[in-house]
Amino acid sequence: MNKIEVFSEIGQLNGVILHTPGTEIEQMTPETIGHALYSDILNLNIAQKEYSYFQKVLSSWCRTYEVTDLLAQVLQDDKAKQELLNKILEREKKTFLFLELIDKDAETLSKYLIEGYPYIEGKHPLEYKEKRFVLEPLYNLFFTRDASSSIYDRVLIHSMRTTVRDRESFIMEAVFRHVFLTETINPKLYSAETTTEGGDCLIAKDDILFVGNGLRTNAKGIEFLASWYAARKPKQKILVQQLPQIRDSFIHLDMVFNFLDKDKCIVYEPLICKRNTSFSTTLINIDGGNITYKDFPCFMDATEYLGFDLEPVACGGNDLWNQEREQWHSGANFFCMGEGKIIGYARNTHTIDNLNKHGFEVIKAEDVVKGNVDLKTKNKFVVTVEASELPRGCGGARCMTMPVSRQRVEW
Repeated sequence: MNKIEVFSEIGQLNGVILHTPGTEIEQMTPETIGHALYSDILNLNIAQKEYSYFQKVLSSWCRTYEVTDLLAQVLQDDKAKQELLNKILEREKKTFLFLELIDKDAETLSKYLIEGYPYIEGKHPLEYKEKRFVLEPLYNLFFTRDASSSIYDRVLIHSMRTTVRDRESFIMEAVFRHVFLTETINPKLYSAETTTEGGDCLIAKDDILFVGNGLRTNAKGIEFLASWYAARKPKQKILVQQLPQIRDSFIHLDMVFNFLDKDKCIVYEPLICKRNTSFSTTLINIDGGNITYKDFPCFMDATEYLGFDLEPVACGGNDLWNQEREQWHSGANFFCMGEGKIIGYARNTHTIDNLNKHGFEVIKAEDVVKGNVDLKTKNKFVVTVEASELPRGCGGARCMTMPVSRQRVEW
C-alpha cells in the first residue's frame, strides 16, 4: 500500500479512497431522510451510473481503493475483526449481535457493516421490525472525505458531528491501522464534545491548514488541532473560516472554497471574498508551542497575508442568483487530480463557463472513459461529470474522495 503522503490539495494524485454507492443509499423514506442527513431520496441506479464515470476517470489517472475491499481486508484478521465489531456494537448498543456476526466471512460482514444488517423475524428485538435494519446502513459513506483525512504523513480520524456516521470513522480507523499501517490521530481522545469532519480540513501547505468552523467542525475541534500541533511542530498555521449554520449548502469549508492550482481557487464569493461579514476569519499561529490569534476582514485577505497569490474563480460566475443556485449543488466543490487538473459536476454550467474563461479546458468524463481523450497529455482542464442524483446527496467531487498519496508541490 502507498504510504500516507498528502502535503497539499493540488499535488499530482497517486492514490485515493472511494466508495461506490450501494443499496445503503436507498434505505431511506421521507420520514427518515433527515436522520440520514439527506434532503431527498436518491435513485440508486442513476446514482451508480453517474458515479461510474467519476470512478473510471480517477482510476485512469491513479490508483483507487474501494472502502468495501479495504474493510474486507481488515476483517480477514480475526483479532482486528473482533476489535472493530466490538467497538461498533458497543457504540451502537447492539452487543447482542456479536455472536451472530463474528462468524460471518470477511466479505459478508463488510457488506453488512456498510449496507446494513436486516431485521430477522423471531430472532431480533421487535423494536427493529419497522426500521427493517438492526444495524443501520451507512447512507453517507460515498462521501469518503468526511470520516478521515490524510494530513501530511498521518491520518486524522474524525469525530463526526452526528452519531449516524460514527461507524464510518471506526471503519476508516481500522483500515488505516491494519491495511495502511499508519499512525492515526483521534480528536475524541481530547474531549467527548470535540467534532471535526474532513470537508472542513484543507491542506494549504506543509505548515498551513485551512479549517471550517460550522455545523460539523466545532470550536473544540479547532482547539484540538491547535493544541495537537503546538505540542508536536515548531511552526504551524491554521486559518479558520466561520461558516453559516445552514444545513445542506454550507456543511463544510470545501463547499465554499477549494484550491484549483498554485495561483487559482474556486470560491463562493459572498462568503469568501466579501469583507467584514458577520462570519469571522481568524488565523491561529503556532510558534514554539505558543498560540496567538489574528483576525482578518475576509478569507481571501488572510490567504494573501499567508503568502498565497490566488486568483478567485467565482462559483456560478458573476451573477449572485447563479452563485447561490450552483453553490447549493456543490458548484465550489471541485477536486484536484493535480495542479490545474480538476474534476466536478457538469450541471453547474455557469461555474464551468467561468472556469473555461480562466483557462481550464472543459473535458467530458464520458470522453475520458471512452478513450477519446488522454488526460495525461493535457495541461490545465476540468473534467465534467454529468450528474443529477449524486448532487442531491449534498456533496461534490472533493466530498467523494479521500486522497492517501500526492506528489509534493514546488511552491
